[in-house]
Order: sequence, then structure tokens, then C-alpha cells
Amino acid sequence: MFEPENELEKSLLKAAHEPAYRPAFYQTLVSSDIFVIQHGSIPEHEGEVTLETGSQLQIQNIELDGKPHIPIFTSLTRLQAVLQEETGYLAINALEFFKIANGSELVLNPGSEYGKQFTKEEVSNIINGSIFKPTSTYKAEKETTILIGQPSNYPNELVKELKKYYKTKKEVISAYLVHFHNPETGDPPHTLIGILTTGNWNEVVSSSGMICNDVEIPDPPVDFIQIDSQEGVSNYFSNIEPFYKKKKFWLF
Repeated sequence: MFEPENELEKSLLKAAHEPAYRPAFYQTLVSSDIFVIQHGSIPEHEGEVTLETGSQLQIQNIELDGKPHIPIFTSLTRLQAVLQEETGYLAINALEFFKIANGSELVLNPGSEYGKQFTKEEVSNIINGSIFKPTSTYKAEKETTILIGQPSNYPNELVKELKKYYKTKKEVISAYLVHFHNPETGDPPHTLIGILTTGNWNEVVSSSGMICNDVEIPDPPVDFIQIDSQEGVSNYFSNIEPFYKKKKFWLF
């Protein structure tokens, strides 16, 4: 049975069951220490050391899906559970290790009930921070006629997960969902979510997009728009009920 030993493992456990908590898992991960098996002989020294620039680490690899992966662990307990003999290990901040391992595939907690694979692209996105930013943006360069209304096939699962996430973000005031078509983009009619926030728009929208990637959606893709006026699309949202609304909020 997986009993969480630290905040990273608590976050991993929640993220495994509910997409709403996956953005928080990445944020917890980059600020947490992970454990890595060192290949070869047992180190002579224990305790805290400083890795000098250019230092080389001998890290144990395993094969997964026909490709080499570096195993990493959320705690010493998860690491020790896979060892068959005494060996050395390294505890290091996850983000710093990802920088060292950039270009490699990683697997978190192999052999454990809860873990995760990280592709090379995902490792790179964590390092450069793009995983916490919107994937792309569209700006209307001219006045554009769009079609907008209520969806006939409502994405209930998506709304359920987004509501959980927005409850954790004090800056999210309300959120609305519509069926939307912009002929200028060439995309088919799809879901559009309007969000009213007091700040941190990039974080909120990127995390919302991350949740969308892990939920089945009737009319993909999902676009997001920041509600910032009473004109255009924002005006439409003022005439419908939000699927999420914070009970109390203060603007300073």
C-alpha cells in the first residue's frame, strides 16, 4: 500500500486520481528533492556535498518500452524498495536534476504503485518553464464575426475537474463555457472557456490546458479567453451563468 511520506508523494497520489491536481504536482515536483541511484561503487562520503560545474554523475539506467530511462524516486523508501543489494544514492532537487538529465527519458518510482514517465520533451518543458505557460495564443488582428452558443454535448467531466482546480486558485473569480466557432482560424466548432481572474493569467490558463489534456472532451480542442471587458465575447459571458463562481472575493 502506498503511504505518502512527503508533500511530493501526497501531490503525486492526488494527481494520479484527479486531473485537477496535476498542475500542482508539477509545481511541487520542481521544488522538491528526488532520489537517484548511483551506478558503480558505494560513495565514500555521506551527507551534503556540492556538485562542481562539469562534475559527472554515474546514474543507473533501466530499459522501459524498449528505451533507456533514468529511474528517479519520490523518497528513499521508494528507492530502497527496488534495490537488491547495497548501493549509493543521491538526493537532489528535481529541477536541478532534470537540467543534468536533459535529453533523457525519466521514470518516477518504477516498481511502485504510483509513478510517472517523463518524455524528453516533457523534461525540456519543465526545465524552461513552458509547461507552466499557454501552448499558443491567438490575437484577432481585425474585427471578426464568430458563432457562439451553448454546447449540445456538455463536457461534464472537464467542468468537474476545472471546478476543483479553480477552487484552489484564489485569483480565479468565475469561469464560463460556450460552444464557439471562429472561421478565421480554420478550426472546427469547439469549446471555449472564459475566465475572470485578478491575476496570474498565464499560470491559470496553462494549468487549465494541462487538465484538458487528461480529460475526454466532446468537442476538442479547448480554447481559453481572458474576460477583461464588457465588449465582444466578454460581453456574451455576462449574460450566461458561470459554471464556477467564487463565493467571496476581494479586489484591491
